[in-house]
Order: sequence, then C-alpha cells, then structure tokens
Amino acid sequence: MNRRNFSIASASLLLAGYSGIVLAQAPARTAVPAKLTIASAINKAGRQRMLSQRMAKAYAQLGVGILPERAFKILNDSITLFESQLAELTSFAPNADIAKTYAELGQAWRGYKEMLATAPAPEVGARIQDANELVLRLANRGTQELERVSGTNSGRLVNISGRQRMLSQRTAMFFMFREWGLPKPVETELGAVRTEFRNALVTLRGDAETTEEIKTQLGLAETQWVFFDAAIEASLKAKADLLRRQNVANSSERILEVFETVTGLYERNASARS
Repeated sequence: MNRRNFSIASASLLLAGYSGIVLAQAPARTAVPAKLTIASAINKAGRQRMLSQRMAKAYAQLGVGILPERAFKILNDSITLFESQLAELTSFAPNADIAKTYAELGQAWRGYKEMLATAPAPEVGARIQDANELVLRLANRGTQELERVSGTNSGRLVNISGRQRMLSQRTAMFFMFREWGLPKPVETELGAVRTEFRNALVTLRGDAETTEEIKTQLGLAETQWVFFDAAIEASLKAKADLLRRQNVANSSERILEVFETVTGLYERNASARS
C-alpha cells in the first residue's frame, strides 16, 4: 500500500465514528476561565477568527487525506475551544452592539458546527467554503468592536497580531480546498491573504510598542512564513505532492504557534498599560 492510499485508509478509519465523537466531546471543558480584561477579550475574539478558518482547513485536510489523525484532533480541539470562548465572550460583551454580534455569531456557529460534524465529502466541503466566511465575518466584527472599546494602540496591536493567526490558517484552508478540487476558485483570495500577512509583519515590526522580545518572535514567524509561502506559490503552478501538502499543513500550525506567543505578549503589554 503506498503512502497516499495509507493516508486515505487511515482517514476512513477515523471517520467511522466521526460526527458522534466531535459532538459528544465538545461540551467536556469544565474549568472556570479567568475573568476577561479588554485585552484578553480582544485576544480571544481574534482567536475565534482563527478557529473559524482552522476548522475548515482541518475538514478539508481530512477530505484530502493529509495527516488525518492530526487533522481530526485539530478539528475536534478547535470545536471545543470555539464553544468555550464563545460562551466567555457572550458573557463579557460590554455593550448592546457587541452582545448582538455574539448572538449572531452563536446562531451562525450552530449551522457551521453541524457541517463540520459530517464525515468529509466534497458537497459538504463546498458548503463549508461559504459557511466559514459568515462565521469569520462575525468573529472579526466582534474583535473590531472590542478593539474600539479599548481605544488604545495596545489593543490595536493585539488585534493585528491575533489576525496573523487567522491569516496563516486561511492561507492553508484555501490551499486544502484547492487540493481537494472544490469548485470555488481561491487564487485571488490566496493572493490577498498572503499580501496582508506580509504587510502586517511590517506594521508590527515598526510599532514603537513592539519590544525586542516580540521582534525575536516575529523573526521566527517570518522564517516559517518564507517556507510556507514558497510551498503555496509552487502549488499554484503545479499540483502539490504528498510532501508539499504535509509541509503546508505543518507550517501553518507552526506559524500559528508563534503568533499565539506574540499575541499573548502584546496582550500582556496592553494589560500593563491599562
């Protein structure tokens, strides 16, 4: 059995009990979260943006049959975290507009979650191509509204840095959709996302509130991005082989990890200034 057939077979074994596992495990988190500050709320709101894309990426990754065990865990963990943070942010909402945003996000999430809890199939993947955009749009609106409540440059930096997490996952999501052969073209969106990521790196590096510790982390992210972006660019010229697909999946997670650290550092600085 070659590696591609092995990965598809592994995915099939995982998916035998797929929907029941995802839906049953989602409410399992019982720890009481720390009380939110405006800086931590911006961070978590921004993370919801990322999760909307990470879940779609993982779903498509399962459909393509790339590192299926890892993709399954990413999807399941992301569903659990999204629901936990949605509850926190809904409770925290400091004004009526933000409360309305999170009520709308909760409604959109219910439909999205049902799709994600379906064993991957191209027709469901095509619906997820649209559904993830609504969840992303509402999660982004909530983040921007919370940044406006903050009214500080520190809050703005938490938002920009946190958005980089989303862009890493969005890039990989578009890649996986394309590799899966879904009908909606993604080349234009891929170009826009990659440009935004690079521009935001410049913005973060140049801000007076960016410490040397953060700059070191940004350097790590930039190094990871070079390899990630090169793999994406090559895939636009020729269909990716198994190794390149795995590299995209793994690199997107490494960039995400670095920007979780960076955003946490900006959040810490914002809290210290408040």
